[in-house]
Amino acid sequence: MALRFRGVCILVLAVGAGAALMGGNSAEPGAPESGQSAATQSPWYENEIRAFEEADRASPPARGQVLFTGSSSIRMWISLAEDMKPMPVLNRGFGGSQTRDVIEVFDRIVLPYKPSAIVYYCGDNDLGTDNHDFAGAAKGFIDFDKKARAVFPDVRVFYIAIKPSLARWNNWPAMERANSIVNDYCNKTPGATFLDIATPMLGPEGKLDPTLFREDGLHMTAKGYAIWTDVVRPAVMSAWEEIEAKKSPKPVK
Repeated sequence: MALRFRGVCILVLAVGAGAALMGGNSAEPGAPESGQSAATQSPWYENEIRAFEEADRASPPARGQVLFTGSSSIRMWISLAEDMKPMPVLNRGFGGSQTRDVIEVFDRIVLPYKPSAIVYYCGDNDLGTDNHDFAGAAKGFIDFDKKARAVFPDVRVFYIAIKPSLARWNNWPAMERANSIVNDYCNKTPGATFLDIATPMLGPEGKLDPTLFREDGLHMTAKGYAIWTDVVRPAVMSAWEEIEAKKSPKPVK
């Protein structure tokens, strides 16, 4: 039975990268190569983060956009700009990431953009198929949210719920519990919003529609992203319009 959440809370997290470390996860790009010592090996995600930095130097993005960050479910959202119009969005998802990875590169892929809002998706890869530490996965988002607020006190942060998937269905109970913790946190934290994409993905009978997923049973098709758009866009749009209204000069009486 799908967990029903009260309140709407947004924040985008990530999918995939420490899969082998957490045990039994579906393979994703970005896993560290063997044969290198821990002392000399760069983080597995370094090439992706450097690519972001190089792109920023070549064409600096405008500050104050809506920043989407997290794992491959964000990175592979190729229709994101179109789906979120007219909001200006910046995609800084990197495949395989876990919450600790996103926090580790916060100063490189969040801080420079001074975002007006942040949409976060992560925790999917933290739990994978057989890690049941739901409290640890939830804490990853809470730590991210607090880090963001320490730098940008008024930022709106949206947490996209960890999604149910065919590939990781056996661990859905742990993911549900992580979502519940984050939902409770968002309900108590001004500026934090939980986005329940899980309930509409499961449908009225609590079952997954296989057509929402690619052949790997983990990453989504356009149909899956359409569900996300229906949940994410209205909430983020409302916040963005409020932010833009505050920027507009008040008429002189």
